[in-house]
Formats: sequence, C-alpha cells, structure tokens
Amino acid sequence: MMTDGVWVLLPAVVALVTIVWTRKAAISLLAAMMVGVLMLHGGNPLESSKALFVDYLFPALSGPWHMGPIVFTLVLGSFSQVLERSGGFSAMLGKWLDRPSSVGVQRRSLLSVYGLGLLCFFDGLANAILVGRVARPVTDRLKVSRQLLAYIVDSTSSAVACIAFISTWIATQLSLIQEGIKGSGVDVGAVELYFHSIPANPYCWMVLWLLLLVIWRSWWIGPMKNYQAEGQSLEPEATGSQSDQGASTSSVVIPLVSILLIVPSMIYLWQDGADWSWNNAFSSSSVPQAMVAAGFISLFVACVCFPKSRKSELSKHLADGAAGMLPALVILVLAWALGSVFKDLQVAQLITRLLGGQLSLMWLPFGVFLVGALTSFLTGSSWGTMGILMPLVLPVGIEMGAGLAAEELVVVLPTLIGSVFGGAVFGDNCSPFSDTTILTSLATGCSPSSHVSTQLPYALIAAVAAAISYALVAVGLPAWTATLMLAAVLAAAAFLMTKR
Repeated sequence: MMTDGVWVLLPAVVALVTIVWTRKAAISLLAAMMVGVLMLHGGNPLESSKALFVDYLFPALSGPWHMGPIVFTLVLGSFSQVLERSGGFSAMLGKWLDRPSSVGVQRRSLLSVYGLGLLCFFDGLANAILVGRVARPVTDRLKVSRQLLAYIVDSTSSAVACIAFISTWIATQLSLIQEGIKGSGVDVGAVELYFHSIPANPYCWMVLWLLLLVIWRSWWIGPMKNYQAEGQSLEPEATGSQSDQGASTSSVVIPLVSILLIVPSMIYLWQDGADWSWNNAFSSSSVPQAMVAAGFISLFVACVCFPKSRKSELSKHLADGAAGMLPALVILVLAWALGSVFKDLQVAQLITRLLGGQLSLMWLPFGVFLVGALTSFLTGSSWGTMGILMPLVLPVGIEMGAGLAAEELVVVLPTLIGSVFGGAVFGDNCSPFSDTTILTSLATGCSPSSHVSTQLPYALIAAVAAAISYALVAVGLPAWTATLMLAAVLAAAAFLMTKR
C-alpha cells in the first residue's frame, strides 16, 4: 500500500468515520492504527501485526509521560469515588442552603448546586452523578424542573474538569500535549502549554458564564420554558441515605484543600536543576512522577477523612473508583499509539502542504474547534475526540509555524490546544450519545431526550460565542480579551431578554 500522497490521510479518515459509525472511541482508534501500520509495512499482515505491538502499543505503555498519567488517573479515580461516597457533599449543600440570604430561595438553591458543581472539579462523571443525586431532592421540593437541574449538573461537569488543573482529565490532557510536541524542538513543556491554553478555551468559559446568567436571570430558552412550568407539579423525594451517616463537610474539604496544595508543591519541589522557578518546575522531566506521588498522598488524606463508622467500605470504593477509569485509559493508550503512527506516516507534513495558502495558522483553531464540536456531538466521546484530533493538529500547527519565533509559537499552540479541548467538551455537554449526558439524566431523574432538547440551545449559544472568539483571536486579539468581550455580549443579551 502507498505511504505517500493523500493516502497517508486514510487512517485519520478511518478514525473519524468509524467513531461516528460505532460511537466507540477505542474501536475507531484501533481501526485507524491497524490501517496505518498496514500502510507502513506494505500491506504485509504478519509484519504489521508484529509492528502493531512491538513498535506502537508496548512503547505506549512505557516511559514516565505514559506510565505517570496512567497511574495518576487511576489514583484520581479512587480519590473521587472516596469523596463522593463520604457524604460530605450532601452535608455541604445543606449548610449552604441553611445560610440566611437576601436572594430568593429557588435562585439560592440553584446557585448552591452551581457552586457544588464547581467544587467537584476532580472528575466530570463523578461530578454529574454526585451533584445530580445530592441536589435532586432539594430542587424537587422547590419545584425546579429536573431538566433545569440536569442542565446545571451537566454544564458544571466536563467544562470544569477540562480547565481544572487537578482532575482525572489532566493526565490525559498533558500526555496528549506531550505526545504532540515530542521531537518537534518546541522549547516549552506540556504543563506550561496547558496553562496557556486555559484562557484560549472560550467554550468551557462560555458554558460556565452562560449558566450563571441563566440562573441569575431565570433565562429560559426554548423547551426549558415548558419544563419549568411542568416542574410546579413535582413531588419531592425522601432524603437521606445510609451513605450520609456520619458525614461532615470536613470529609471533602480537607482532601480537596490537600490535593490543591500537594500537587503543585510536589511539582515545584521535584523540579530539575538548581535554578528553581515555576517555569522550570512545569517543564521538568519529573512532573509525571511528582503528580503520582501527590495523588497517593491526597488519596491517603481522603481515606483518613472518610467517616469512621463506614471505614469498612473504603476498599470497595478504592477499587470501584480505579476500575471506573479503565475504559478511558484504554482510549488514552490507543491515542498515544495512533499519534506515533501519524508521525511515521508524516501526516502533519502532508496536511500542511495541502492547506498551503488556503488556511492560515491563526485561523486553524477556528476550524479545529468546529471539527471537534461536530465530531464530539456525533460520537458523544470527548476523550475519543481529543485522542483523534490532538495527535493530528499539534504537529500540523508546529509544521505550519516553522517560520515563527519561539514566543509567537507559544501563543498559537495553546489556542490550538484550547480549540481541541473546547470542541471535545461540546459533545459531552449535549450529544445524545454522551455518557455524561446519559448519566446526568439518570442522576437527575429526567429522560435523556428531554435533557438534550433543553440543553442544546444553551450549548449552541456557548459554541457560537466560542467560534466568534476564535475568529477575533485570528484577527489579532488576545484570547482573554476575545473571551471577555463575548462574555459581556452574553451578559447584555441575558439582561435585555429577561425581567428580574
């Protein structure tokens, strides 16, 4: 088979078509990798099968930037499960709602759910299940529709986990960035690029900002109006469960504070060289090991803070939390391997030649965001979308920016990274095939179809705002400036279209 010309794009096409057809990220990544390896070995099945394991899959399981993210993700899975099962979040929500406030009780309860969603930054799925389950009895009593609750829960799950440095997403995000820049000569570490990409991810910021405006101004759009009217007939559920016995806010506050302090501290203390600084720490080779060590320490703190009356449950929660991350890790390993196949096929060089003068580097994030949003919506897989696009677009961006100065490239690459992450989260928010969408519906007690129909208009508003933001960046505005401008426009629209 040919490994030159447009044929080298075949594995990427296979990945996109297969994930849309099967909606199984692992299957699509594996299929694309098999096609690519066959192309590299002239269609010889025996040599290709050997190379698949020897040259790609097994190397994807070695090295600190591969084993570190795998172990850290497993540890964070256990950490999130222990915190979720401690019952501390229920106690926290109760205390928030008991506080005196001049804000209406319904609005105050929704703001409390919003705050709880922000606090559960450590995992998207755990966030959706936990907040939905904890808040539903409260919002039912206040006659809030479950579709509105589902929108709040879903919008503060993946969006928060994507831009929170300490979450089950971060190891995957950093490793995909590291894989994309490996061997390129880019003199910036994956951690530094990730931090620079946070303001260049307007979709996640727009989702969180729009949600706050919707709650504060009671801005019901489309089907949400009808469901809010129907919410007046909801019957409240019984509250309290065995998992809340002996729970206190300290069972979540102390572990969360500890992980927020311990992870950056370990990265700083384990940095290479004698000239210590945060820039040096984030670009050190010991970042993966430091994160794993910090994860284990934080997990130990969470176990110590778990209610004493239920300590016998800990081993089950530790195992369940780690096991829940295994499907995502399979996607991650296959994404690493597929990225190596793309490099050997020199896909980035071909795409750069094909684009030629058709698309400038500054407009590339705009196009990547649209492709990512469409892919994630059709497949429901945020990790699958990141796994396919990041190994493609980062090398393309580096290739297209070959003539730029280092400081200019450091501005462009984070915007490209943010566009991949933002596009991936869009599908997680509103795709009917997304696991987050389905689990949010189950946790909040509404049907998946009603959740999708009520959330989609808001997600589309955030996506359009993000796309305009990328267009403004393409014409020269800084990412933060563009995002703040669109945030102001959304606020104006919310205040003009609603009455307090």
